[in-house]
Amino acid sequence: MTVENDFKAGTTVLSRNRVLCDVKRIVGEEVGIAPEDIEENCDLVSDLGSDSLTLVEIMMEIEEHFGITVPDDLGEKVRTVGDVVEGVWQLLRGPRDD
Repeated sequence: MTVENDFKAGTTVLSRNRVLCDVKRIVGEEVGIAPEDIEENCDLVSDLGSDSLTLVEIMMEIEEHFGITVPDDLGEKVRTVGDVVEGVWQLLRGPRDD
């Protein structure tokens, strides 16, 4: 297990790839696109057709699924699926002393 790619949350070891898969599934459900057709570089608005309500719904689903609170400023900054994944990954890992 590498520190950069995995961490232990409770009794579950999550990888960034697992976070990516879960985020793609959540985004896909909200925008009506199959997760396998969603890439990290897809823009949530221009590529996937999200509006402000859809973005809020995605963030709410992310919070519920991962058991985290997404700060408003983070939710307002995300543009791509990869941005969401990175934000969730950082929130799940918590503050780092690197």
